[in-house]
Amino acid sequence: MTTKLILVDDHHVFRAGLRAILAPEADISVVGEASEARQAYALLDSAQPDLVVLDLTLPDGDGVAATREIIRREPRARVLILTMQTNELFVSRALAAGASGFAIKSQGPEEILQAIRAVASGEKYLSPTFADRIANNGRPVREQGSADPLEPLSRREREVCDLVLRGLSNQGIADALCISIKTVETHRARINQKLGVHSTGQLIRLAALQGLISS
Repeated sequence: MTTKLILVDDHHVFRAGLRAILAPEADISVVGEASEARQAYALLDSAQPDLVVLDLTLPDGDGVAATREIIRREPRARVLILTMQTNELFVSRALAAGASGFAIKSQGPEEILQAIRAVASGEKYLSPTFADRIANNGRPVREQGSADPLEPLSRREREVCDLVLRGLSNQGIADALCISIKTVETHRARINQKLGVHSTGQLIRLAALQGLISS
């Protein structure tokens, strides 16, 4: 059985390289590509992929939020995160959002193929990079017994928070999530209240201290 796959990454050269790696594989077919999350959402209906290979950093949002939205729109599809990010907090957030695997772009072609096939077959995959840092429940070892800094937020608030940390404006967030600017403002006020911050700057500093973004 052939796995239908779409690639979501804003670097054209990387997508071309990965597509070239996958081309000889008879059991994998690249049925679509996207450089933004919104383009990926549109492909879900037309391409009906079995697997979405997704970067964490996209021009119109965070791959964690995109993972949630992809699974909401197409519950049958599986998501493999393929990124340069090696902070284990990103792993726990991606897995909590519904991703089935987390691989690193610096891994060799055979390892990336292994990750793709594992996730496509219904297995979980985690890069060996995180072998000693991630527990069986998908949380960073150093976090065991401590709370997720974003735990107080609802799913939608997390999505809005992700996009705020990516630097999107209220209009940009509204467009990305297909909600009104007023709704975005309401979510942002609740996020600030729940996390105990009073400005975007404080939110960014909090996220940097928690390792959610680079400081």
